Amino acid sequence: MVSDNRTSRFAGPVLVAVGSVAAIGFTLAFPAVEGLGTKVRLPVFHGAMTWVNLALFSVLAILALGYVFTAREALYGWTEAVRFVSVPMWVVGSILGFMAALNTWDFTGSKASPLRVAAADPRLNAQFWVMMAGLAILALGLLIEERRWLAVADAGFVAFAWIVLLRAILGPGRALHPDSPVMNSDEIFIKLMFFGIVAGIAVASLGAVMMVRRARATSVGVVGAVADSPATP
Repeated sequence: MVSDNRTSRFAGPVLVAVGSVAAIGFTLAFPAVEGLGTKVRLPVFHGAMTWVNLALFSVLAILALGYVFTAREALYGWTEAVRFVSVPMWVVGSILGFMAALNTWDFTGSKASPLRVAAADPRLNAQFWVMMAGLAILALGLLIEERRWLAVADAGFVAFAWIVLLRAILGPGRALHPDSPVMNSDEIFIKLMFFGIVAGIAVASLGAVMMVRRARATSVGVVGAVADSPATP
């Protein structure tokens, strides 16, 4: 029992450390490309993070709907943990995406400032609105205790995120946003490096979810124990 406890206690931090080192290593190993040089690593890392983040959002919706229909407490615990990891991760990814745009896009044909042009881009706009909706969901989770409604809100948020992002990706007005330098490449090494980054971020994200799940479960357990203890005279 003690051994199992210790294993579960350290599994999350180990996964975060291993995944982070792997993601950084694969990013630094990503080869320079013509035109952008090593600057390409920032949008590539941002793209890999976005892939993992969208997968986390999808998992969030599945867990949330599972809780809505089953009311199983274990499902809600994981739902909450994925929410607390995926939304901050999207905030960081949105900032990286904006930085990548300013550092790698060609603004020479525009009379407006790079900041204004980048802010008007449909994909970056979509990222912003998903970020705001995610922050609202985080705030909601901290302010109310009705779990079933929170789970419904989680699923609704994910549906909103996918709709907004797909409209931005498939719609017009993305002349400045380049197509994926990875998916359009014939180099196997480039694809391997990219998916190495994806795998590293995914492992680190899983570790973070496990850490949050354990921390929240411990916190609830301590609060419950205090509430159930007899009042001292």
